[in-house]
Amino acid sequence: MDAARFIVQTGPEKYELRERALPEVGADDALLAVEACGICGTDVEVFEGRTAARLPLVPGHEPVGRVVAIGAAARARWRLGEGDRVAVHSTLTCGRCRTCRAGLRGCTAPEFADGTIYGFRGPDIGPGLWGGFSTHLYLAPEAILVPVSGSVSVAAASLFNVLANGVDWALDLGGARYGTSVAILGPGPRGLASVIAASAAGAGPIAVTGLAADRERLDLALELGADHALDVTDASAADAVPEALGQAPDIVIDTTPGSLASVTDAVRMAGRKGTVVLAGLKGADGLAPFPVDLACAKSLTVKGAVSRSLRSMEQAIALIESGRWPLERFASHAFSLENAEDALRALMSDGKPLHARIEPAA
Repeated sequence: MDAARFIVQTGPEKYELRERALPEVGADDALLAVEACGICGTDVEVFEGRTAARLPLVPGHEPVGRVVAIGAAARARWRLGEGDRVAVHSTLTCGRCRTCRAGLRGCTAPEFADGTIYGFRGPDIGPGLWGGFSTHLYLAPEAILVPVSGSVSVAAASLFNVLANGVDWALDLGGARYGTSVAILGPGPRGLASVIAASAAGAGPIAVTGLAADRERLDLALELGADHALDVTDASAADAVPEALGQAPDIVIDTTPGSLASVTDAVRMAGRKGTVVLAGLKGADGLAPFPVDLACAKSLTVKGAVSRSLRSMEQAIALIESGRWPLERFASHAFSLENAEDALRALMSDGKPLHARIEPAA
């Protein structure tokens, strides 16, 4: 193939399929043939026009694929060659500052401090292949790449980003470890990823909350390592979780997007000296009434969460490669480039898939 096919978002809910010649690879960069790109809630918000993202852009910030061309300097730096499979971190960084060397997010170099992100750059910024909704992705010298075993299915590999969030939220921020009790509010992709991460660390018991419409997801949570999957449609999550666990949870992870009540529930149910991780973004109206006095009385630690670190990405890929969990059931739906709009509209619907991905070669 001597040309790339890729999606460009030109306006709210407007995708165009375009084609251009593959770029020449220099000494310091590379080209990736994209096998899959996961779709997350941010992609949906951008598609709907609910963000400040500048259009046009090439969407897709969760790509995994194989290197098809690489320069000599890039080969030495990344220790990669043609045919190697990698997952691509969404953020481009300097790789030199203290934050980058520690494998953490939030590069402090001036040229990257505002965040340069795959999936949010325009097709007119050379060489134009800046998103995972494409047959090919340009790997800039600043790209962060993590090897992925060739034995892992495309479906499972496409979960690297969502699982990295789970690792970051449950382990790095939440501190889940052997014997800690965990409550996860919301059985969405990142809630289920938090179940996997917590169970892998030996935490337990683990409870997940959801609504009646989430029954299939709650059942999957049990398969992924949760001890309790609670329908709180007609119940108080703050009461149901401690009752099911037999104790107030040591860690509460709120992954529920848009729900302000879940913030209060998280503080109410958390055990004394527990940790509350707020990972479900609430949007423009996200100023939740926060029970400050209760958080103080319990000596709680409250942490905000967004994105994922290089360290958590590496841990997530190790979990995928272990083959311990039924990840093909988690990675439920695949769409071609031609059907990319259908994928986004499916995720906007009431019966949205658990997880969706674009497979450009399909």
